[in-house]
Amino acid sequence: MGWHITGRRFHEGLQAVIEEDLKSRFYIYVWIGALALNLSAEPSQLTTVFVPKRLTVGDPFSLTLKFSADNDVRITGPLADSLGPFVILGQKERTKANRGRNEHFYEMKLAGFKPGSFNLPVFVFLLARGERLDTLRSDTLKVVISSVLPEKMTDINDLKAAEAFPNHWLWIVPLSLAALAGLGYWGWRLYLKLKKIRQEMVSPLSPWDEALRALEQIPMEEWLDREQYKRYYYTLSEITKRYLERRFGFNAVEQTTSEIISSLKLGKVPEREGFGRFLSRADLVKYAKIVPPRSEMEEAMVLVRDLVNRTRPAPLADKAQGQEAIEETR
Repeated sequence: MGWHITGRRFHEGLQAVIEEDLKSRFYIYVWIGALALNLSAEPSQLTTVFVPKRLTVGDPFSLTLKFSADNDVRITGPLADSLGPFVILGQKERTKANRGRNEHFYEMKLAGFKPGSFNLPVFVFLLARGERLDTLRSDTLKVVISSVLPEKMTDINDLKAAEAFPNHWLWIVPLSLAALAGLGYWGWRLYLKLKKIRQEMVSPLSPWDEALRALEQIPMEEWLDREQYKRYYYTLSEITKRYLERRFGFNAVEQTTSEIISSLKLGKVPEREGFGRFLSRADLVKYAKIVPPRSEMEEAMVLVRDLVNRTRPAPLADKAQGQEAIEETR
């Protein structure tokens, strides 16, 4: 009976020792796991990459900031308390994804606008994960910025005083331009008038004789065989316009076809419908690239010749006007 009680107590004591040992191991494992989890959430140190080079005022240079952090970390930055004599010209962010952690790269482009030796701005990143907030700061690096001025020149020269612009030039310049434009227009009109007088002096022939002679000099067969249709109709229409101008006394050479038709109606010129139809048809060939049948093109010269003959004065008047034209040229 005594041995039985002693064995039972020994068994209960051994069981209690084993339970205490298991509890201790459990707490140790939990602590190690929490420590490992805490270490894995710890971000790496912020690395600042800057390649020193000779800089002058206004020269851009690059600064790279890189670090790694868990995927679920919220990142704020880069932040700078003060830029000093530096200006941020641009910023690019690049992230390299890894399993569980990402690598972050921030490429900054800066420029300094004051000569001397300065520390680069310190950039700060805030990393938030749940209720935990970590701060990363960039390294303090020094940069030397040289002046762009010559060695003997300590400052930029002052600006010269502004020169007063006379107010009367505001009127002289536009008036001069207007006067030049008026002189140019008057000179052009004078040139056209002198050209017209010179043409009339060179040709003592009557308008109808001049037109008929010009028609005879057109190489119709040659131009039509070479498919020079526009040239052919352009020559016929110019001969017709010059004849109308000399014969009926209006500026047909400088007018459009619609203006010529209006002048013919206003002056009640005979055969005005025939002249209008021919000039309108010629415009279609010259500008609309219409190619009439060969027979129609050959009849065009016959039509112009008939219009000239039907609108020329009677023979007696023809002789008197021809003699008058000859006397005028003398």
